[in-house]
Amino acid sequence: MFLISIMIALLCLICSIFINIYWITDIACYFGYFFAIYLVTFIALIPGFCYVFNFISLLFNKDDKKTCNKKDEDVTVLIPVYNAEKTIKQTIESIEHQKYCGNIYINIIDDGSTDGTLELLRSMDFNCNVTLIQADHKGKTEALNKGLQEVRTDYTITVDADTVLDPLAIKNIMNKLTNSDKKTAATAGCLFVKNAKKSFITKLQEWDYTLGIFGVKFVQNNYNSTLVAQGAFSAYKTEMLREIGGWENCVGEDIVLTWQLLSKGYETNFAKKAVAYTEVPETLRDLGKQRKRWARGMIEAFKKVKVFSSKSMSKKSKFLMSLNLFFPFIDLALLIFVPLGLILLTLGNPLLISWISLLVIPLGLLLCLLIEIRRKNMQKEINCKLERRSIFAFIVYVLLYAFILAPYCLIGYISELINCKKEW
Repeated sequence: MFLISIMIALLCLICSIFINIYWITDIACYFGYFFAIYLVTFIALIPGFCYVFNFISLLFNKDDKKTCNKKDEDVTVLIPVYNAEKTIKQTIESIEHQKYCGNIYINIIDDGSTDGTLELLRSMDFNCNVTLIQADHKGKTEALNKGLQEVRTDYTITVDADTVLDPLAIKNIMNKLTNSDKKTAATAGCLFVKNAKKSFITKLQEWDYTLGIFGVKFVQNNYNSTLVAQGAFSAYKTEMLREIGGWENCVGEDIVLTWQLLSKGYETNFAKKAVAYTEVPETLRDLGKQRKRWARGMIEAFKKVKVFSSKSMSKKSKFLMSLNLFFPFIDLALLIFVPLGLILLTLGNPLLISWISLLVIPLGLLLCLLIEIRRKNMQKEINCKLERRSIFAFIVYVLLYAFILAPYCLIGYISELINCKKEW
């Protein structure tokens, strides 16, 4: 399936090049060939290749084999906490209400909270095995590693302090991990937005999580190379976590950790039925900060993990990681293309925004439709429903979301490349 997806995507790319030759020539008449080739490559050709590759991968996706564990394994849940007085109680209660037969141990690591978090935790009556660990305020990575030292089970789950788990979340993520190949080191959970109705920004992210993030992880799962086992909700084999030394002290600790596991020759996957709900930024300013961290984390991963020289990493993982190298160029092209195209269009010149440039939109919509079908089928299986999403937010998501986030991502890439001071 992997080779078929690449071959079909490459054939479409070659056809796209021939279709866009005249468009490149027209742009070159005004701005020169370098500018023309750059724009067309990163606005149309590369995104088109990715859309086709993802679409074919999803189209021929095989559903997971129905397996059932004879015994639910014991597991330890790590929850790093910092000033989470408003959310931590709901998070813990969602873990206590899990429909899971194995023992669940919870290690809550307070990272030097300055609000009433610690007092709240001390006053709670827990219905499961809870260990409260106090730490100096040294960041999420240090808190996770301190919690990992106290783990006595073969499996570890990380959950953020603002994440709420579906009652079957731990059962489904553990079923996926324990029934996978022995080389599987980590399984990413399926995240949806908890505070979607708070603002228009959260409504946009709701589409991002249900289409963009869900779709990407769905595709990567096909190749046992889920590139981010996100800290908000993922499961790991404890022995393999300790083998790589736990989490590194960096902005994108979950990205780096996942890539380190892949570089050792291990596999990672995605438990689409293990649903959790996480809080997302409610303002554009906070969303921008988050995406700067994510972008910076990606560059960190390339700097810290020898992706292309690793002899243990699978070719599929290397290919999927290599696609990330195009992201900075695509973001820069978007920042140039959209404003310049709109200015020319208002002057009566459809040089950039024309039927040729807009061909990539139907491809994107077709991919969105397929992802939506896959997600709805999954939710029917576990009897999980999402509230109705904003259609206007979907239109903005399709047409402008990437453009809105592009400047923040570029700042994140550049900040890491020039080693600016890290900010969380």
